[in-house]
Amino acid sequence: MPFASWDLLVYSFDSMGEGMVVGFDGVPIVTGGGRPDEIITAEVRPRLADEARRVWGVENNIYQFGHRGFTAVRGGAQDCPYTYMRDMVAGRYRLPWEDEVQVTDGTSSGFPAPTRSYRGADASAGS
Repeated sequence: MPFASWDLLVYSFDSMGEGMVVGFDGVPIVTGGGRPDEIITAEVRPRLADEARRVWGVENNIYQFGHRGFTAVRGGAQDCPYTYMRDMVAGRYRLPWEDEVQVTDGTSSGFPAPTRSYRGADASAGS
C-alpha cells in the first residue's frame, strides 16, 4: 500500500516471492528473498522519475516505446510495425506455445482464481 507525500513514496506490498521495487533508473532498490507472502518495502522518489522522463535521451525507454526510431525519423515511427503490437491492439495476441503454459494465474501461489475479465481502459474511466 503506497503512502505518498510531496517528494517520497513508501511502497510496501505482500510479494508472491519474486517481488522487487525498481528505481527510476531501472536499478532494483529492493528484491524479495524468494519467500511467498514476504513483505518488501522501499522508498521511491517520484520527482526523480518525473525528471528522467523529461530530460533523459536515449535512455528514456518509456518515450522510446511510443516513438520508435526517433533518432532517425522526426517524432519517431508510429506505425505499429510489429505483429505482436497489431495483435495486442486487436485483442488476439497469443504466444505460439500459449496452450502449453502451465501457470496462467496466481492460484499455485495461494491467490484466488480471478473472477473479473479485462474490460479495457474506457470501462474504468468513471471509477
